[in-house]
Amino acid sequence: MPKILNYSIVGLEDYTVSFNDYCSLCEIQQFCKWGKDEPFSINISCSDLNRAKEKVKFEQLQKLQKTEDVSVTYEELVKKVKINLQGIFAEVWKNKIKALKEEIRCLDSRKRDSMLVAQQGQDWWQDFNVTMKVINNECEKIS
Repeated sequence: MPKILNYSIVGLEDYTVSFNDYCSLCEIQQFCKWGKDEPFSINISCSDLNRAKEKVKFEQLQKLQKTEDVSVTYEELVKKVKINLQGIFAEVWKNKIKALKEEIRCLDSRKRDSMLVAQQGQDWWQDFNVTMKVINNECEKIS
C-alpha cells in the first residue's frame, strides 16, 4: 500500500483518492490551488471502472469476431479477450489528474524543471497505479 496516497470508501461503490499529502510536500505549494482548505482528491466509481472494462471487452470482441472462424462460440471468444487494466488506469490518470496540471504546479513542466516534474509524476503514477489495483480488486468483490 502506498505510504502517502490515501483512498477511502465514500459510498457502496465509490472511492475517493486523496493526493493531499503529496501537495503539502511540494516546495511551491503556496502557488498550488490545493492545500489544507481544499485537498486535492478525485472520485473513482466502481461503475465507471466496470464500464471502461466492458468497453474494452466489447471492442476486442468486435475485432475477434471479424478475424476468428464463424464456428468459434461466443464463450470461446470471451476467453480470448484480455483487458489491460494499466490502460484503463492510465486513462483515469490522464483525464482526472494530468488534465489539472495548471492547478497542480508540482506536475507542470512549464512551472518547474521538467526533470523534477517527470520524476514527481512517475512517483505519483506508481502510487496511483497501486491504489487503483486495490480499488479495482475491491470493486470486483462487489460485482
